Amino acid sequence: MSVELLVADIQQRFGHQMLRRAAELVPFRETLNTGIAAVDDLLEGGLLRGAVHGISGQPTSGATSLLYAAVASAQGQALPVVYLDMGGLFDPPNAALAGIEIERLLLVSRTPLKHALFLLRALALQQLPCLVVIDQPRVLPLAQLKAILRDAPLTLLALSPQPLPQMQVALACQRRAWQMERGDVIGFRSELRLTAHPFLPFRQREISFAIPREEACSARW
Repeated sequence: MSVELLVADIQQRFGHQMLRRAAELVPFRETLNTGIAAVDDLLEGGLLRGAVHGISGQPTSGATSLLYAAVASAQGQALPVVYLDMGGLFDPPNAALAGIEIERLLLVSRTPLKHALFLLRALALQQLPCLVVIDQPRVLPLAQLKAILRDAPLTLLALSPQPLPQMQVALACQRRAWQMERGDVIGFRSELRLTAHPFLPFRQREISFAIPREEACSARW
């Protein structure tokens, strides 16, 4: 008797769960590119669909640059983006320079957390794939967010100056050095650390961000 016939016989007698291929136990990982190759390489593909991500970093650390790049990348993949600007810090000129199509961005300004959770539940019920950004939340109720995202094709990305506790995927940015050209600042190098992930270990990588000269000292970048 061949292996295939033996497996089929055992499953027929005792049920499918009695014997199955190990590959079936590996969780499916659908990812969303961030638009930055070094970041996608660090994450082995990009942001996880259905997961709660946190990006932390002080001004000029690269955290906002990474967030804006992910938004622009999602739009480039024809994915709707809902931007919850809880701190009122969204910067349209810088966002446009980062490649974000402002006219296609669904922006909600200074919404309370309870309203943000209501909106997330409504989006999850629609089963519409999209990227949801929460900019400057003070706290995030992880248990509620995980329940909302369960079986929903949403990707949640939160930006905060300090690390948010218990994020499923956590990235920390820290500026390492300015990039100069003829005495002018043209960008900076940032160290990106992956401190939490359901499938990957802690790791870090140095990446570079090019920024316009007039935005070099922006408090958001």
